[in-house]
Amino acid sequence: MTAKSTKQAYTRPNVSSDPENELASVITSARELLRWEETLGGTGFPTPDTASPLEIPPGGPRAYEGDEDTAARLQVLADEAAECTRCELSRGRTRSVFARGTPDTDLVFVGEGPGFHEDQQGLPFVGRAGQLLDRMIAAMGYGRDGVYICNVVKCRPPENRTPLPTEAEACAHYLVPQLDLVRPKAIVALGRCAAENLNVVPPAGRWRGIWGEWRGIPVMPTYHPAFLLRSPQFKKPVWEDLQEVLRVLNREAPKRGR
Repeated sequence: MTAKSTKQAYTRPNVSSDPENELASVITSARELLRWEETLGGTGFPTPDTASPLEIPPGGPRAYEGDEDTAARLQVLADEAAECTRCELSRGRTRSVFARGTPDTDLVFVGEGPGFHEDQQGLPFVGRAGQLLDRMIAAMGYGRDGVYICNVVKCRPPENRTPLPTEAEACAHYLVPQLDLVRPKAIVALGRCAAENLNVVPPAGRWRGIWGEWRGIPVMPTYHPAFLLRSPQFKKPVWEDLQEVLRVLNREAPKRGR
């Protein structure tokens, strides 16, 4: 079972042809970028070189808290994923990594797969890339656990390689109902792998920053935080993508000083 897409495209708002309005728009974007840079600590690199300290509850990590029926059904999926042997990735896992955050949200982030720290803790995005993602989320005006975060595959690929198509297909058994249950108003696909598995990558040309759709939900593909750690010069286009997401959600990023 694979994630299907209707491929209906969303377009960015047109910039006004009025010179004064266009100048005002450029100034506003510049101010927002400066705030973004400041929020991410100047270079966009998290300060610590270790995983974020997260306390694991007795009996292992719970996937989320939220609406009782939705949370219960998601927990059933998480428990099933913890015992899954649908692909070879299960052989090397320490813990399955299902999700973190709340299903009672309008925004979901989908990444590629767990890394070392995630495999140890059983929660997604808890290493350095996760710390950067948390800052991105905060810059958008959300709390750390005010969104829902998951991955294409629930077990760590060897050496953090990209999941194979067969592995992603096996894990779609969990990802598809997972996203169907949360049913956000928008999804951010972190990295090309996530975008491809949500079927929002065009056959040719640019993929980042181009709206797609998964089962009626707008999807914004952008660069993965791990890529930004290696190439912080690409923070600006990522921030532009996240601003587009906020516009679709009818939200505004918090202003500096608030």
